[in-house]
Amino acid sequence: MSFIEDVESEFIIRTGSYNYQNTIPKSCVHRAAVGEVFLTDIRKIHDNKYITAGYLPKSHIYFNDLPFRKSSERVYDAILLLEICRQTSIYVTHNFFAVPYSAKFVFDDADFTLFESEIPYKTECSNVIVEVDIIERKFRKSELTGLIFRMDIYVDGLCCAQKVMNISWMDDKKWHRLRSQRPLENHDYSAVVPAEMLEVGRQLPLNVVIGNADISEPGITTTVIVDQSHPSIFDHPLDHVPGMLLMEAYRQTALLAMRSRLGTRCYDLVISRYNVSFTRFCEFNSPAYCHALLGEIYLTEDKKSTVIPMTISQDEKTVSTAELTITFK
Repeated sequence: MSFIEDVESEFIIRTGSYNYQNTIPKSCVHRAAVGEVFLTDIRKIHDNKYITAGYLPKSHIYFNDLPFRKSSERVYDAILLLEICRQTSIYVTHNFFAVPYSAKFVFDDADFTLFESEIPYKTECSNVIVEVDIIERKFRKSELTGLIFRMDIYVDGLCCAQKVMNISWMDDKKWHRLRSQRPLENHDYSAVVPAEMLEVGRQLPLNVVIGNADISEPGITTTVIVDQSHPSIFDHPLDHVPGMLLMEAYRQTALLAMRSRLGTRCYDLVISRYNVSFTRFCEFNSPAYCHALLGEIYLTEDKKSTVIPMTISQDEKTVSTAELTITFK
């Protein structure tokens, strides 16, 4: 790893100038397994600008589980880049803002846009660079409690996506006070019939996270399947349903909605934008439902993409809201 302060006012992305030989310590990005870590290096440019480096895995049981018609058509999905951004936000915060590793993070909202409709597999491993700009610091009294980042994501030197994300954190004592009264029981999902894998853009049953789809004229409602034994989504124990699982539920429900209305296959679609807000914790004790509001869909200004308003609810309360933009390849 290199922790280098660079006084250059402008920074040119050069993938060859970073370490890609080994991953960073897994604790730096709140992971328990080394195979779940995709970052390899970090650099400080100035107080409001940082760079992280990493790689795109080629055989991950979750992030690489995407259907393809032939091997030459294999591509990476936005959900992997979202995870790299999540790891980047935590890594930067711990290393340069003196936030202890015992702190608990909350992801408030995110707006992710994919510029390139396809990020193909290559014979060699693809490198990724995340150029991080801090656009706002959040304080409670004089204490720094959160950051808003803008991240430009480069794959093999090409800027392919951008994400604006808003995170907060608190120390473990405050977290315990906040979460100590949470319900501890787990809901039984054995009666939930999972969606068909190819209809939700997956090949392995393990990675299907929605089921019991209720399709009606206003839209589609699915039950979010929370499998706490999932080796990647629940890489380590959590006290609530993680935001990355809810993002995947949005993804799968949106693909299912397009399949049910237009008959389109997941191969032919790209989710080119995730605009998501999280408003409350999603708990383990009762089912959560993902809703695609098809009666409220609209086209983007260029008429090339469809925007689907969506929500996730639990106990008749909104947990999260989102708009997903779907583009035809």
